[in-house]
Amino acid sequence: MTVLFNSARPLGRCENLTAVWNAYDGDKVFERGGYRDVSRAKGCNTVLTDEFVTVKRPDQRVVMIAHGLTGGKLYGKDQLQGQFGGGYPPTVDWYVVSSEAGRQFAATAAGIDIEKCIPLGFPRTDAYFGKRKGDGRTFLARYKRAYLYVPTFRSYYDEPTPRIDYEALDALLEDDEVLVVKRHMNQPKPLVQCDVERIVEVSRKEPSTNYLIDCDVLATDFSSILFDGYVLGKPSVLTADADDAYLTTRGMYWKYPQDYGSRFVAVAGNEEKFLAHLRAACVTGMRGADRRCRDNTSGACDGHSVERVVELLRRLECES
Repeated sequence: MTVLFNSARPLGRCENLTAVWNAYDGDKVFERGGYRDVSRAKGCNTVLTDEFVTVKRPDQRVVMIAHGLTGGKLYGKDQLQGQFGGGYPPTVDWYVVSSEAGRQFAATAAGIDIEKCIPLGFPRTDAYFGKRKGDGRTFLARYKRAYLYVPTFRSYYDEPTPRIDYEALDALLEDDEVLVVKRHMNQPKPLVQCDVERIVEVSRKEPSTNYLIDCDVLATDFSSILFDGYVLGKPSVLTADADDAYLTTRGMYWKYPQDYGSRFVAVAGNEEKFLAHLRAACVTGMRGADRRCRDNTSGACDGHSVERVVELLRRLECES
């Protein structure tokens, strides 16, 4: 039998699927097309996907790996409805999650029994274990204090990404500091549109992983890169403004921001406070709320997630 790997994105951009693909030595095939009908995939009784599948054959087993808790973000209001993708009920047999806390969210979102939601961890995080600053081989490693800012993509809102005055922030940075801005790949326009010396906006097409490995502190708002940062031991600074429409309309799994991080700031007009948080995080590292969020979102990530997912696929293939 052949395992079908399925995603709406190219395989190279599916970090969880790619990690399992490289380790699985059985027959396998990749097909691009999320939210798709996989019932006609001949000879593929087991489907591993990072997108909800809506139709399958009765003899097919669909294993879902989410990007974040259940869908890639910190929010939950619009995904905890037992359906997904314009109201179509998802067809999921097994749901791989990254923590015990994520099981109930996944069960609700997919409309399946919680026993079918298994905390195997996210395969992409296996590569993080043992990594230290400098292993990403980026220029951030040359700086004593390197900050990475990764805001999420606001496709449904008119307002811009949190309003940072980059010119004012740049004037506050010292010679041994650098701030790298990494906008979402779906965000076409640069976020930094002024002359700066110690702030660098890198290409949106570059992977974030190496910069995340080499930074000292991660700054973000609602991006699920927060979970990856915590697995790597990176402290965070959350930058959402109190009137952010993304926050007020999407809703969150837990109380935001206090359940997600130890440091947060309404960044508009507060560049000095924002930088003070970044500098303090360099000294103290992850604190209580950071560690609790890591346990809640990535408690099953221990460097052996790929092994467990591959074992699940092999067992399903033996049962077919």
